[in-house]
Amino acid sequence: NATQEICAILYGAMASQAAVHLTESGHRERIPATVLALIMVSTVITGICSFLFGKLGIGKFMLAFPMPVTNGFLGTIGFFLVKEALAITSGVPFKYFYPVSFEHFLAPRSLAPVASLFAMYFFMKHGPTLLVKTFSSSPSVKRLAGLVCQLMPLAFFYVVKLALGLSLDVLSEEGWTYPTQQAGNFWTLWTTYKLRDAEWSIVLAQIPNMFSLVLMSILCTMSGVLGIMGKFPTGPDGDPSPDDVIDFDTELTTVGMSAVLTGLTNGVVTFHRLGSSIQIRMDGGTHRIAVLSSAGFVGLWFFSSIPLGHYIPKFFLGGLFLQSGWSLLEGNVVLAYKSMPTSRYTFFGRPMVSLQYWVAVVCVIVAAFSSPFTGISAGLIMCLLGFLGQSSTVNPVSSMSDGKWTMSRTMRPFWELKVLRQDGDRIVILYLQGQLFFGSGQALASAIAQVVEGSDSVQYCILSFAKVTGVDASACKELQSALSRAGRRGCKLIFCRMSPAIFEAISASGVIKLPDKDLRDVLESAAHKGSPPEEDENEVEDADHHHTEHSAGLGMSPFRRRSSFHALGEGDNDAFDHETDALDYCADQILKKHCYADQASLKDYMVAYRQTCDLGLRLTDHVFETMNRLPSGFMQCLQAHCKVDTSLAPGHNMTDGTALYFLFQGAIATVDRLKVKEGTHILANMNIKGFHGRGGGQRLRKRYPPGSVVNQTSFILSRYEHLLDRELQADMVISSKFGLCSEVWSLPAAAWASLPMDMQNTIDKMVMMHQSEQRQHTLLSGE
Repeated sequence: NATQEICAILYGAMASQAAVHLTESGHRERIPATVLALIMVSTVITGICSFLFGKLGIGKFMLAFPMPVTNGFLGTIGFFLVKEALAITSGVPFKYFYPVSFEHFLAPRSLAPVASLFAMYFFMKHGPTLLVKTFSSSPSVKRLAGLVCQLMPLAFFYVVKLALGLSLDVLSEEGWTYPTQQAGNFWTLWTTYKLRDAEWSIVLAQIPNMFSLVLMSILCTMSGVLGIMGKFPTGPDGDPSPDDVIDFDTELTTVGMSAVLTGLTNGVVTFHRLGSSIQIRMDGGTHRIAVLSSAGFVGLWFFSSIPLGHYIPKFFLGGLFLQSGWSLLEGNVVLAYKSMPTSRYTFFGRPMVSLQYWVAVVCVIVAAFSSPFTGISAGLIMCLLGFLGQSSTVNPVSSMSDGKWTMSRTMRPFWELKVLRQDGDRIVILYLQGQLFFGSGQALASAIAQVVEGSDSVQYCILSFAKVTGVDASACKELQSALSRAGRRGCKLIFCRMSPAIFEAISASGVIKLPDKDLRDVLESAAHKGSPPEEDENEVEDADHHHTEHSAGLGMSPFRRRSSFHALGEGDNDAFDHETDALDYCADQILKKHCYADQASLKDYMVAYRQTCDLGLRLTDHVFETMNRLPSGFMQCLQAHCKVDTSLAPGHNMTDGTALYFLFQGAIATVDRLKVKEGTHILANMNIKGFHGRGGGQRLRKRYPPGSVVNQTSFILSRYEHLLDRELQADMVISSKFGLCSEVWSLPAAAWASLPMDMQNTIDKMVMMHQSEQRQHTLLSGE
């Protein structure tokens, strides 16, 4: 079994180091006991680690081990198996990758077994294919061809031996087989040597190297499970649950327990035997009795104490090693480039193989001149350097926009939109992505500098962290530099859409000084594990913000750095919970300077609208009518047909889904709530498209300020009795963004027939205008 041979190489490497040390120190007699102690301790440690990996639920993460390093590790083992096959067969020791004595290796006594070795290898590789082609209609041949071709060289050896009349003793003297061993009982394994005779200082010194055995055991367990699952995705016929998903942690726990038991009895690690498991299943062994039968057969040879080594020719043993070793080398190193993308570099016009391919090659080369442990370490270092190099070349900015083309989800009157379409390029939005760390922080700072310094008009640069997975201290330092550099150019950096961990990292570095009230409330609420913040009768939380976007800080560790922030009202905010909040803030600042600074150029109703929004006042009927192009006195006539609510509190739900709402004071937010049908499967820790970020199962669609007319679509569809799908309708909630209370007039759909024709026509024209404005706003806000 190739995986067993892999671990045997690791055991052998540790045993070899111990033997050399004891020989040099003059204690050769302690070598066997020390080697047995090494096997026992390393096996028990491997079992305990595997068991803990499984119980802690981190076994599945081993599947994320870098493939090039795994290939290099398996290729390294393959290299050692090939070298060991040549050394065993020729009887000449190897140093690095060549024999210590070419004279002895090239002697006929060595070349004859080596020639037999390669003949056996080619027969095992090509023989099954020839047999299957010759007997294509026989299913038995397909199943047993490989086994037959493995055993035929052994049978051929004995045929030649009998034909020439040679004895095994003569063949042993000529180096074809191992010398005969003195017969003994199986229990001599535990009675010949004592653990107290071991050199325990050497055993303890080898503990760091034992973790390579732990790693290999876990990888072999994973590869064995995956290999068996790949060959047989479902259970056999008669399995009551053939489609059950394999639990890797359970497999590791089981393997770990067995390794501890075998280690305490001086056994070696064991795991899923890929080859024999597949062969048993192919031969019809679908019940555990097949495994017990196989174990019984092996136990028969073990308990009988028959010296198999004397009867097995060295070239046969070497051929099995060579087959496994070259298979590992060929699949994981030599031909691994076929399953990898090509490099961006070319050689004489032809694309070169992927740089990942050379990780496996370097693993093998380093291991050949040192040890498998050093080869694995070299591979991990190369992967780490490659990862850092690739991460440094990834642009931390996924996309960008400006305030002309991307606006918040708050509706605005036409004169404000005109100003933002003209001066919105003073706002730039950078959508960041990936892991921001020391490799990409400099690139981010450079991108911010290019945006800010590329135009003298940029006054606000919004950084959205919605797609950022993490930020380290180096990236925060670069953000500090970018903040200072932008400030000297008159540009303010605004931060939004930060996860709790990212907010904590950035705020700890001092980059964020004044998060807005809504963000503070969200984080404060999260710090108390969902308990609502203390109410202040002078401050009412934004209802749509609370219900729709409240969970941006959920999971935040204790809000311990709040005291380092400036108090509210002591400056301009620099961090918000969502892009809509950040865009609203920046747009308001631009409008103050470029729209409302010269009030003499504005009409009276425009100035009145802004005062209403800033102070939370009520629009007069005249201003409302002027904004909506209604004739004077129209709202007074319409009031008799409406239900008038003058003091709706934030959070109040507007329940009539078909009414037309006229908003005089405060704001209404339309909110989508996620509706999951019964039986729908949602993956754990997976966001629903369109409902990620704040609110979880809710999202803000639009926010309507004073002077708006809301719910036109449902009002019109209900009048004509067309399809009105409630699942597509957004809930309407009173917001506190523009005041502590709201005044709303609702015109029921049933009241439409009682309206005079001229009033109906006027409302139709107004609704058509609002529908057009909302459509344009949707294009700009990216709803």
